[in-house]
Amino acid sequence: MLPGEPQPARAPPEPEGEEEEEELSHPVAQALMASSGRVLETLVRKVEEARNFIPELLSVAEDHGRLGRGSPLPGAAIDSTYPPEGGVELVGGLLVGVVAGYVVYYGSARIKPMDVRVRVEIVEDEEARRRLPVKAKLLEKLVALRLVEHAARGALEAKVLLVDGELVPYQVLFGAGGAAVARLDSATLRLLEAARRHGITLVGVVKRSYSRFVSAAVGRLLPLNDKALMSLALEPGGYAVLGRFADLLPRYAALDSPQLRRAGARARRVLERRPEYGEVVVAFYKPWTGSQAVRVEVLDYGGLGVRAILEALASMTNPATGLPYPIDLVDEYVRFEARLLELVRRRLVAKLVEQLGPAAAVVLAHTNPEKRYVFEPRRLRRRL
Repeated sequence: MLPGEPQPARAPPEPEGEEEEEELSHPVAQALMASSGRVLETLVRKVEEARNFIPELLSVAEDHGRLGRGSPLPGAAIDSTYPPEGGVELVGGLLVGVVAGYVVYYGSARIKPMDVRVRVEIVEDEEARRRLPVKAKLLEKLVALRLVEHAARGALEAKVLLVDGELVPYQVLFGAGGAAVARLDSATLRLLEAARRHGITLVGVVKRSYSRFVSAAVGRLLPLNDKALMSLALEPGGYAVLGRFADLLPRYAALDSPQLRRAGARARRVLERRPEYGEVVVAFYKPWTGSQAVRVEVLDYGGLGVRAILEALASMTNPATGLPYPIDLVDEYVRFEARLLELVRRRLVAKLVEQLGPAAAVVLAHTNPEKRYVFEPRRLRRRL
């Protein structure tokens, strides 16, 4: 067990029989079930077709085989998030916030074992809401950069920094640009340069992977995404290293998909300007106790070896999720729901009334009271 290791997450309980029957009797549920036959036919066709490609998938990998039994490497896990609801809609604007934090999961530290940074603001346009993912990633990179600095001066024992998600955010690789993305690009580059300078390996654990790197490696569009394909191709304890961004991303442009061709063209331009991003290595492994492959992105500035890194990750697998424990732990630690913003709103209302009188509170009133239940703290909702 790792120091401070969380208990395995419990699987959600299966729905009660009566409750399930009641749900299925709903007209919408019945219509959905009736139309699911087409989805099943499509999935059967895609899986059968994908199975024919499995030998080829492993043959194009730079390296593949079986993992040994590794040990955890000292480091920290980092994550960022924002409320999936976007924010709280108020008369005076949209109350939004982002959070990023870390958990030191192994080794010693003379800094806080876990900490968060938060930014809250009120905005008045829809574009600002769409920029929330970029702002969250920017805060994440700044937290990661601070951890590299702590490690450089000996305040943190870290050979690896784990990031929940991509090392190079997709907004930077494939996005349309803009000032916010430019700041994220700059922060990402600073992080990479600092990690290289101090010999700290960076690893991104990508939980939701709909990428097509395997298709790029094979040279044609395959019927399933990377995670699905590698989950079928790898045995428990198996791994495959596909290659570097510099080789894989430009090959998107040759795939039979207008969307992927555009993505490949954009990524090629980014890699020409930022060759550092091209050094990211894409690999997959399947934990000994898991059924799903895990996609990772590696910048091995510490010279640990990609296989050794995968073995270390596999040794920390949470059997309930198939992911490394530190990733689950930091994900739980930085969880940020819009109902927390409601608590912030109430505090602001109290301060505003105190300074300007009751009439001023209207700017912090919910602009759509019917949706207020989404943001109410659970205890209050139970009382209501």
